[in-house]
Amino acid sequence: MTNPILEGKTPQIKGFYDGKFKSLFNIFEDNLLRRGANSDIGASIYLSINGEALVDLYGGYQNPILDEEWKEDTLCCCWSVSKTIPALLTLILIDKGLLDIEKPVAYYWPEFGKNNKENILIKHILNHTAALSYLDGELLPGEILNWEKMVKAIENTSPNWAPGEKIGYLNMTFGFLLGELCRRVNGGRKLSQHFKEDISDPFNIDWHFSLDDEKISRVAKVFQSDPNLFNDMILKEPNSIFSKSMKGRNPDEDYNSMEWHKAENGSGTSHTNARAMGRLYNMLSSGKTDDGTILFSDQILEMISTKSIKGIDNLTNSYEMCFSIGFEMNCTPATPMGPSNRSFGYLGAGGSFAFSDPEIKMSFAYSHNFMHMGVGPGPCGLPLVEEVISLCKK
Repeated sequence: MTNPILEGKTPQIKGFYDGKFKSLFNIFEDNLLRRGANSDIGASIYLSINGEALVDLYGGYQNPILDEEWKEDTLCCCWSVSKTIPALLTLILIDKGLLDIEKPVAYYWPEFGKNNKENILIKHILNHTAALSYLDGELLPGEILNWEKMVKAIENTSPNWAPGEKIGYLNMTFGFLLGELCRRVNGGRKLSQHFKEDISDPFNIDWHFSLDDEKISRVAKVFQSDPNLFNDMILKEPNSIFSKSMKGRNPDEDYNSMEWHKAENGSGTSHTNARAMGRLYNMLSSGKTDDGTILFSDQILEMISTKSIKGIDNLTNSYEMCFSIGFEMNCTPATPMGPSNRSFGYLGAGGSFAFSDPEIKMSFAYSHNFMHMGVGPGPCGLPLVEEVISLCKK
């Protein structure tokens, strides 16, 4: 059975796949047609190895209410897969010698050094040990999307615990921390402009923050399996680290608002699709663009595909996570990411994900507009990940 939200509409699948990967097509089809209330509404998947696209599929509905099918260039919010972008931009600046991961953040951003943050190093942000999972003080509803408000709040915050010692996922602060750090050495450009000018436009990557009207017209409408979950969690345990990490969240946000589409919160508000994510992660798997241009050095590739820290995440106090310098790494059940321990990427709320495995130069990505509410890739994403892992190990 299809998702009840489709009210009997039958999703169509378009695109292509190599015959060796027909099993991925079958799972993608099951996700749209046969998982009942867990079924996808609209989605896309992309797999490449050694730069060759082997699976590029899309289907379902961008907006079933308006009878708009998911198109080849449909964009969708990818939530925390957005963290890919500030991580990549920071690593490129490190590679160019404009930033040094062993230096304090305050060396480049003096206002950051207030309130006992003078010893937080750039690498502590990149591997989520900066102890800034939540901010001191109060934020008004919606201010979690406001660059200036968030940067000022970061400057006025003290570390949540001793920095550099344990993982505390930088849920909603990661993008602002790295975005503002980059701005201090990139000529004053905010995240959206920096990414557009240095990566997305030059290399034709259809991935964006702060959407203009043309891109908004291509955005898929988001649906949630449990729209009240985050609000309920926050109300139930308002003093938990997770709840405090969501300060400034608008409780009415459904990820379809103009405020969300036009924000440049580098932790979660970018919009893209599986092809764009997969193409960028293909570049990350080798350090080179499609035409062979060097994106970053082998030293950076080694850095992003090598474990920096592993342990229970302090944000949830429940799940083990593993980070390189810049990325989540393969660590089940929270972040299954490919066939080897060098696989890296990001998982987004609701099940979107993208990852690379540098050992076989593989990239895989999944974008969809029906959010499952829970940890991990979810009922549609997990079978895809497991099948990619199985196929790439053969």
